[in-house]
Amino acid sequence: MKKTIYQVGAVVILSAFLAACNTDTDEPTTTNAAKEEPTETEEVQNEEEQETNETSETSEADESASAQQEETTESSEETKAEQEDKSDTTTLTYISNGQPFEEKVVTSKSDEMNYTIQHLENYTLTSEEPGVDSLLNNADEATSMQIEVVKKEDVTFDQLKEAAKETISAIAPENTKDLDLASTLTERKEILNIVGYEALLEDEKVVKVVIERENLFVTLTIYDNVQADLTDAFLQMGLTIQ
Repeated sequence: MKKTIYQVGAVVILSAFLAACNTDTDEPTTTNAAKEEPTETEEVQNEEEQETNETSETSEADESASAQQEETTESSEETKAEQEDKSDTTTLTYISNGQPFEEKVVTSKSDEMNYTIQHLENYTLTSEEPGVDSLLNNADEATSMQIEVVKKEDVTFDQLKEAAKETISAIAPENTKDLDLASTLTERKEILNIVGYEALLEDEKVVKVVIERENLFVTLTIYDNVQADLTDAFLQMGLTIQ
């Protein structure tokens, strides 16, 4: 009987021991699984970090695009400013004593007659008498140009042409010549007709030029001398009258 009880007790003890062993083996496995799976707090933190990174990248991209746009705007403004500077700087080219010259010009408006003229900076436009203006060379009083502007309904081109020719012939009957101004019609389409005559008196000369534009006639009387040789300069300024 004791043997039987002992055997039963041994079996119970062995069973309890085995059960205890099984419990110890299962617990570590469950704990490891809990460590491998992230908690809800960790998931939220990961999502927040990801959103922060994405926001930072977007902000950096926006700043870069904004900087590029500012650079483009500044470049456009500089280009526009350069173009405006160029448009404000108008020059006139003329020939004097066989040499080409290019100088800046300014625009003046007649006080007596309804026209404007572009002239070199060292010249002055003044009103000489009703219907006649003078463009004076500030550096040389001996050289100047009279300007007469009339409406087309008041006179014809041929009448002005004949009057200019008669004036030149009266100044120097034996020493006059017609000027070849054909190239002006080719170079300046706004000029419809042009004629010119020159009278030479020793080293001084007087030139009369008649110009026809779409809405008016212009008669120029140029007083020049051989040394200065500014006839072409005055003519080029006179061609800007409108």
